[in-house]
Amino acid sequence: MAPDGQVSAPRLVITLGLYGSASTWLFNVVRETLNAAHGVERVCAYYADAIALILQDGAIPGRHVVVKMHVGDDTLPAFVYLAQPLLLLSVRDPRDAVVSLMERFDQDFDKAAARVVQSARRIFPFAAAGHPYLRYEDNFFARRETLDAIAARLGVALADATKTAIFSRYETNAVRDFATHVGDLPKERLDGGEADLFDRVTHIHRGHIGDGLIGKWRERLSPAQSAAITQALGDFIANFGYGPGAAGV
Repeated sequence: MAPDGQVSAPRLVITLGLYGSASTWLFNVVRETLNAAHGVERVCAYYADAIALILQDGAIPGRHVVVKMHVGDDTLPAFVYLAQPLLLLSVRDPRDAVVSLMERFDQDFDKAAARVVQSARRIFPFAAAGHPYLRYEDNFFARRETLDAIAARLGVALADATKTAIFSRYETNAVRDFATHVGDLPKERLDGGEADLFDRVTHIHRGHIGDGLIGKWRERLSPAQSAAITQALGDFIANFGYGPGAAGV
């Protein structure tokens, strides 16, 4: 995780992640770490791609707030500049991210590519400005030290048993099992339609876990499709090490 110099406990944490980059893992680990440190009643957590959508919530004052985003809106750069939240980014090779959307959500290439390009273009300037980021290809979501680093960013100290419990809940197989049985949750926790049913608390949905393969775009996208994404996101691909011959890719 790249340093950004922030050491004090944040009041607001924004997790801004590329689609398919284990962004839900990051959101939940932040949410659960704050819950364990401060108590569930003192933490509000949201999925919102516009900060304005949550500012009217009267429950926010006096609480820590976690917001999960994939894109944000045009007000986000100014908001981050003024409010100085802890902004945590998660990234992935955008060509694999497109494949992930196509296969997990049955989206066509044009729709999946448009969403990934929009998300990547929002994330890139924040990474360039020094906000910390996590790469999917580094397997951060399977490493206990990632949770330790996040807790340090949040300015909290948790017992080892508590961190182990949080980590175990979001281990890949545990999430896959949770996603398979998400329909068994109480109705008040569920949202979305039959095809895209998800849990309001964790934002885990049916089909949440894909195959996790790295570099699968080489076999699953046509040359024209991969070239289109590469052309649209050349700076992003180069900056995060996704160019030809990159290690692990």
